Amino acid sequence: MKCPVCNFESNEILKTKGKNTKEVLIKCKECGNIFRETIKVPKRIDCRIIISKFSQSEKKQIKLYPDEILQVGEVLIVDDEEVEITSLENKRGGRVPKSHISELETIWATSLAGPARVGISIDYGGRVLSQKVEVERDFLFTVGDVVKMGKAVFRIKSMKTITSKIRKGSALAEQIKRIYSRPATHKDKFQYDLTSKIVENENVD
Repeated sequence: MKCPVCNFESNEILKTKGKNTKEVLIKCKECGNIFRETIKVPKRIDCRIIISKFSQSEKKQIKLYPDEILQVGEVLIVDDEEVEITSLENKRGGRVPKSHISELETIWATSLAGPARVGISIDYGGRVLSQKVEVERDFLFTVGDVVKMGKAVFRIKSMKTITSKIRKGSALAEQIKRIYSRPATHKDKFQYDLTSKIVENENVD
């Protein structure tokens, strides 16, 4: 808001009153002039949000301001639970990285409550053992790690994250969709044991 005296736009709000329409008492930081402005506050609208938690999804409603901008990766609070936006679907059926609330049909998100669930595949030369483990969200996996899981000892070769596939470096469990690995040799010593973290046997190909 511009000061009517000097047109400076840096102001200090001294007092507000009202709900849908606010009357604001403002002091200009440049010249010290005090003036009033009336601001119409937009009503929040209901937005559909689909929250994924492991293999389950739940539909909910969240109230947001129509002129607000959301983007993928942003964290929202829904019913006292933190969720991270993974995709935004607009009213034309397209997926976009950023959008005004008024243009959205559905917000897709994943729950940040509880541990992260990570899929692990071990390739035994054509026969693949696939399992899932639950670990702390900030657990760090690194390509090259030697890991024990049940009777298997394997070395991580690559990881598929939410955004890409990596063949070197590290990633947090909350960002990883699947870990790809091969059996370790009998000389390799494992660095950590995930046996107690196994939650699901997927299949054996």
